[in-house]
Amino acid sequence: MSILTDISENLQRGKAKIVKELVQQAIDEGIPVQQILDEGLLNGMGVIGEKFKNNEVFVPEVLVAARAMNMGAQLLKPLMA
Repeated sequence: MSILTDISENLQRGKAKIVKELVQQAIDEGIPVQQILDEGLLNGMGVIGEKFKNNEVFVPEVLVAARAMNMGAQLLKPLMA
């Protein structure tokens, strides 16, 4: 599932547009919504959280990553109901 890895890595870089495109692509490929959320978005935020805890990234980077996660999560919300 390299697309989920791509979502995670781009989220960590704060590439919101790319994350949104990749999440849409994953949905179109029929990857389960929960899997996209867990292995893509939440995985990426977990890495950012760990780096923040270790002082490897700072608040601005965390906020940029959170914005990228939000962009991807907006596509998943309607499918989770």
